Amino acid sequence: MTIGDIMDGVVFVDREGLIAVINPVAEDLLDVRGLLAVGKTPGQVAADDQRELAKALVVEIEAASVAGTAHRTVEIHHGERDLHYVDLRVSTVRDAEDRPAGKLVVLRDVTKEFKADQLRNQYLSIVAHELRTPLTGIKTYSTMLAKRSLGELQPNQATAIESIREQCIRLEHQIDKLVNLGHIDSSNYARDLDEIDVIAVLRGAVEPFRGVAADAGVKLELEEPTDGCKVRADRVDLGRALKAIIENAIKFTPEGGRVAVSAEVADGWVTFVVSDSGIGIDPRYQRRIFEKFFQVEDPLTRYHGGAGLGLFVAQAALQAHGSRIEVVSGLGTGARFRFSLPLFEEEVTEAPRPSRSAAGAIVSVTGDTR
Repeated sequence: MTIGDIMDGVVFVDREGLIAVINPVAEDLLDVRGLLAVGKTPGQVAADDQRELAKALVVEIEAASVAGTAHRTVEIHHGERDLHYVDLRVSTVRDAEDRPAGKLVVLRDVTKEFKADQLRNQYLSIVAHELRTPLTGIKTYSTMLAKRSLGELQPNQATAIESIREQCIRLEHQIDKLVNLGHIDSSNYARDLDEIDVIAVLRGAVEPFRGVAADAGVKLELEEPTDGCKVRADRVDLGRALKAIIENAIKFTPEGGRVAVSAEVADGWVTFVVSDSGIGIDPRYQRRIFEKFFQVEDPLTRYHGGAGLGLFVAQAALQAHGSRIEVVSGLGTGARFRFSLPLFEEEVTEAPRPSRSAAGAIVSVTGDTR
């Protein structure tokens, strides 16, 4: 097999920054002839205003020079064609003496997958919105009944009404995840940045799960930082990420277990930690628990409920903040999830929004994951 037989686009840029190798697929995607591209820099190839992918390639090669790797999905506009989406990955190649020898670029047309994912998200969002209307009515009337606004209830009736209310809240939580699928890949995440009190966000994330944990026989603990501190974040999205991680921890912790939520302040950073004494995470799934709809167990026979969206939503929310999730776990030893945000200081106005392009700057998974 030769490089021309590879189905993905391949470009190699040498240590001098010149294109040394380019295959036919990459020529087509970059809209350039190989004979004209070899010996030039990606910047020279990108000089044409219409070559969006080549311009993105220049940016990602620079990012890979710092981080070692880079990843980005590029939207390409063709005058006479539909939108195209190309998955662009850059990695640093090293020689026998471990010195950088150049950059290897892999280009893959993911238009079909991207559009299919968009359609699926749109469909789920529509379904979720349609479900919310009747659910709101059920929740409203069940709340009125539970508060005796429509008359007194017999003890067994009160128990049944309270169960209806709890199931409404649970369904509302799942619908909220579906609605958010349509916003994850947009710029709507982490848009409303504000000064957030760490203790307040911890309490707001833990309190909704007090009853859930008690019903499951799990001890839910909150350890607040001794000194008041703040982070600059989107209140809703940061809370959503924390709640998803806490919910996941409670779900996989058996009766008699413990889930601890805390925040540690050190060296200008606030590190949020959620640890549990649960069943732990199989090493085989260490890089898959953040995938959309991924479930370790068979969805039709699994013991634990859920749609496999919690950690995916948490990942997206933290990615928008430029943070990363770290997981340390082992089968039978529980799991420890953590992520960090810069400590807010009064003299700081607003830090530049982090780029989402560099892979590894988004999610780092260490050890076994669920």
